[in-house]
Amino acid sequence: MSEVTTAARPYARAIYELAREQGSFDKWSEVLAFLAAAVRDEQVQQLLNSPRLTEAQKAEAMVRIAGDLADDQVKRLIEAMAENGRLGLIPEVQGMYEQLRDEAEGVIEAEVLSAQPLSDADQKALAESLKKRLGKEVKLVSKVDESLLGGAVIRAGDIVIDGSIQGRLHKLASVLSR
Repeated sequence: MSEVTTAARPYARAIYELAREQGSFDKWSEVLAFLAAAVRDEQVQQLLNSPRLTEAQKAEAMVRIAGDLADDQVKRLIEAMAENGRLGLIPEVQGMYEQLRDEAEGVIEAEVLSAQPLSDADQKALAESLKKRLGKEVKLVSKVDESLLGGAVIRAGDIVIDGSIQGRLHKLASVLSR
């Protein structure tokens, strides 16, 4: 487990628990997505990495960036993360929060790598098929991997389904080499 994961997990869990208690999952998803996008911005990264600014000044800047999204709870989160030098972890916190939320809601994210973009109909059919197989709602993330010759590779949790031509060729090669 990486240090980043270890450092981000307590924040994600605390936010998740707060959201669960208050029924504010959507609010926190929106806030964390916005803050994560802001932290990925090059100018914001320069600000967060500036040795000239105190952690309190960095927190104040992030609160201003958040604008109307920064209610008292969001301000406290930003201030706590800044105080501990963890503002740069917001994207990881967001990812972990969404995983916790998905688990609680019985949703699993499935990443599909394909040689060509999947049509909407293909994505819908694949999501339905995975839902039946996994017994959970599926949030499909489709990506194109031009290194694939054809077919697709699906990753959902710890399950990998390799339906790529490369995968089939590797299986054939291993069978033939026995």
